[in-house]
Amino acid sequence: MKKADNLRENLFGLEPLSPNHQQRFRDELAQIVEPQLSRGYRMYYLLGLAGCLIGLPGAVCGLLIDAEHRWVWALNLVVLLGFAGWILYILRRGAEPLRIMQGMSKAFAAATLLAAGVLIVYGIGNPSLSSVLWSLLGLLLFLLASFINLWNRELTAERTVREHILRVEYRLAKMEASTR
Repeated sequence: MKKADNLRENLFGLEPLSPNHQQRFRDELAQIVEPQLSRGYRMYYLLGLAGCLIGLPGAVCGLLIDAEHRWVWALNLVVLLGFAGWILYILRRGAEPLRIMQGMSKAFAAATLLAAGVLIVYGIGNPSLSSVLWSLLGLLLFLLASFINLWNRELTAERTVREHILRVEYRLAKMEASTR
């Protein structure tokens, strides 16, 4: 169990709430930590899944027919299957696994930094217009991944603040109920 989970359970023990209040607190806290997918998000993921499923036959055909670029088609097929599996996991769960996605965004930022570095070093060794463009693409992907990582950190901070405000609200309600 993580320290945050232990802290949460210790807080329940320090200031005992009624079972009804405690259950409402846990439900509201669960909604803050991992909110259920809204209709718009569900549609977003369904469209993403449809895109992956549409791309799968093309990747399979490319893998079977295009012998010269077979590795590209194999990589494309693996990525499409991975994305489709991830989207199905989210849809079945009914909520985004935010902690896992936070770790994935950090890993993606690190991977794009590594890819951009490799492309820049390759471009320095083999100077040409195409290597400069590939280097710029690598830097652009790293910048995009970094913005996604910062956005996820902002969302995490917002959820933490909402969690703390919820705790204060329940403590105030408990104090108000005890003074009556």
